[in-house]
Amino acid sequence: MKLLYLSGAPRVSTQLKADAGGARAHILGVINGFRSLNWDVSEFIVGNRIMKSGHKTDFQKSLSKSYFKRLAADLIRITYGAYNNRISYKMHHQVDCVYERLGAFQLMGMKFRKNGVPWILETNSVLYEEAKNDRKSIILSGICKKMEAKAYHSCDYLVCVTDELKTMVLEHFDIDPGKILVVPNGVDTDRFDPESVSPIREHDDFTVGFVGSMIAWCGVDVLIRAVDILKEEIPIKVTVVGDGLKKNEWENDCANAGLGDTITFVGRKPWNQIPSYIGGFDVCYSGQVATHSGKMYHSPLKIYEYLSMGKPVLAARFQDASKMIQDQQNGFCFKSGDVNDLVEKIRLAYELFKKGKFDPDLIREPVVQSHSWKSRIEFILKETKTLN
Repeated sequence: MKLLYLSGAPRVSTQLKADAGGARAHILGVINGFRSLNWDVSEFIVGNRIMKSGHKTDFQKSLSKSYFKRLAADLIRITYGAYNNRISYKMHHQVDCVYERLGAFQLMGMKFRKNGVPWILETNSVLYEEAKNDRKSIILSGICKKMEAKAYHSCDYLVCVTDELKTMVLEHFDIDPGKILVVPNGVDTDRFDPESVSPIREHDDFTVGFVGSMIAWCGVDVLIRAVDILKEEIPIKVTVVGDGLKKNEWENDCANAGLGDTITFVGRKPWNQIPSYIGGFDVCYSGQVATHSGKMYHSPLKIYEYLSMGKPVLAARFQDASKMIQDQQNGFCFKSGDVNDLVEKIRLAYELFKKGKFDPDLIREPVVQSHSWKSRIEFILKETKTLN
């Protein structure tokens, strides 16, 4: 069977220097999951084509600060998207199925569907709303919403990463709920294997670590406030790996609180170094807070990656975390945004860490067994009758 993977978002790429690291991991996970099941997978990823031409994809900060740049970018994405729709079909029309990661103003799978090729569409948000309110990356949200609705109506199956996202999609768009599959994120358990990396440590003391985009909903500011409370009580350090809209603000918050030597922001690191940085953490942090919509609908890749590295996790109590984290065994869940609850959970994690109670092998084993990308694709293929 032949599958074409489609992605039309300009800043989403599988190149090593890609700006959106989480998207990169997700795309490669899906592609490799299909390949592990003997599918012949080809790709049409617009971000790769842009990077190969020598252009940069790291323009989110610039867009967020300028109305006119966002408007120009919207018009370019609409025009360039129409071109990519045609060229992708011309190059790859002889496939059995297309799997598309939805991007703003993109309908790449539409032409394939009109010509009888099954179209699986994956969404990670109510895109027009998140892009406008949380990422501040678009102006023409009305057009984006209409194109998003058209994509949802036209695809054969719609993959949502959480039940919360499925509910939101159905609230915003009048589509058949029977076509929606809820498929959480997974992890490349070979890449995120503690036996295959050399840990990178920024501190000798007990270290809480975070890897991800510096965006408001990641809740790093909650961790900063918790550490400010604990800094005189336990020998705690924090390493933050990543970049984004909030990085400068959060660094300034640390400096103003006298935490410059306690919390280290190392910036964005190459994709192939991320497992090594996680390997250097003692406890990992995944502290999502509600987005502008008032909800948290993401499936955090970092939870699966942390656990695959055998690391205990301090996680905000949302859907994926509640299913994955067992208090005291592989970390603790805390109430999202609640600094005092996080402080208490850090205390408990520190005591268990000192006593050597966290067993890396026991933490990693369930992830390897049930949460690989191969297992996610097996579920999709089981549920998509068109492909059986």
